[in-house]
Amino acid sequence: MKVVTVIVFLALAAYSNQQETQPEDAARVEKIRQYRNECIEQTKVDPVLIDRADTGDFAKDPKLYCFSKCFYQKAGFVAENGDLLLDVIKEKIPKETDREKALGVIEKCKDLKGGDSCETVFLVHKCYFENTYKKD
Repeated sequence: MKVVTVIVFLALAAYSNQQETQPEDAARVEKIRQYRNECIEQTKVDPVLIDRADTGDFAKDPKLYCFSKCFYQKAGFVAENGDLLLDVIKEKIPKETDREKALGVIEKCKDLKGGDSCETVFLVHKCYFENTYKKD
């Protein structure tokens, strides 16, 4: 299953493309699924929009924006007001991730602001995706 790839997802992204070979990996993937399902229920977003965002097709949809915020809050990476919890994000960068590149993307995306906290988190997510997964 693909998972939402967001800035916090520096901590989670390492698991989105790996097989579940270790119990702790399986537990993390299950937690991601749980957050996804809870946030879908809470925001009433169409799951197709999440799947499309996972491939870089970001719909302008307030429910998708709030899904992003919900997911990141559950992961512990954003505050209620949409501010990134940078210390937490930096602490959870997986060891197999290029730390310098990850910090550069965080720096580039951290100050984006939307019309509300949901849109702010969505914009950060989109920025992270575009600066990490874009094809040249």
